[in-house]
Amino acid sequence: MTDLRRTITILSFSLLFLLHAASVFCAPVGNIGDPALWKDGLFTDAGSFSIFISAEYDSQDNTLDPQQRRIRWDDPRTQLDEERHYEQIRSSKSTMACTGGRLGVMLSDSWTLYALSGVCDTELTFYHTDTTINFGFELENDFESKSDFYYGVGTTVLLHQGTFSNIPLKLGMDLKYRRFDFEDDRLEADGLFYSATLDEFQLAVMLSAETGRIHPYAGARLSSITGKEHYINSTGKSYYYPAEHIDYRDDITWSKNIGFVAGASLHLLKSFSLNVESRFGDEEGYGVSATVKF
Repeated sequence: MTDLRRTITILSFSLLFLLHAASVFCAPVGNIGDPALWKDGLFTDAGSFSIFISAEYDSQDNTLDPQQRRIRWDDPRTQLDEERHYEQIRSSKSTMACTGGRLGVMLSDSWTLYALSGVCDTELTFYHTDTTINFGFELENDFESKSDFYYGVGTTVLLHQGTFSNIPLKLGMDLKYRRFDFEDDRLEADGLFYSATLDEFQLAVMLSAETGRIHPYAGARLSSITGKEHYINSTGKSYYYPAEHIDYRDDITWSKNIGFVAGASLHLLKSFSLNVESRFGDEEGYGVSATVKF
């Protein structure tokens, strides 16, 4: 089997494994074949232990699809032994603009480890529906949060390197974890509050090519997200909450979310590159970054 056929086979099986679509927050991926990573650094040779730094900006639109739960509630206003079940459905849409960076180490000629951190400005629309036998309501509230801190860790591994028609190819994966916090407290102003803490794991399988100074890449991402959220609407009457207004807390769980990514790195100097990336599928997003290796 030629290098090209082997590469296509591995990538095809990876994409088939990922074929389950949903919507979720997803972190930027980056080019697993970034020339700033795998070529000589400012003070080190390719393949030797070295340090790299990346500055990143990313913008994305996300949708967290409806999540439903049923809760039991005994009406305290009646003496009857009456059991009612309420259906609660939540969903949300958001736009995130994040600025941050990565600090990593090259452990070998095919393996890197890195830490990432930054801040995000987020605009979020939260949809909340409550329905029972003879009562129901549906609410929509907009929230905005600025300079929310995020952090995480990740690793990039090259799985295979080969050539096709004298074009060097790299097949690899990037695995990362990211923690994101969001809060908008407007209880005193208009009786609204929303907060969420999200833990994201993302696996990306990428194919990168080297065509002179330009290194295009494409691939797919599989992600899973869990977390907790808290929504208060003190202007909305709700008898089955102790405070008699909406005070909703629940876990967030999404898994096997798929997205696709395409981009390119421009190798400007010996150890410096610029990267542009676009993501689609379970989100719409784009990002730019710059990387330098020492």
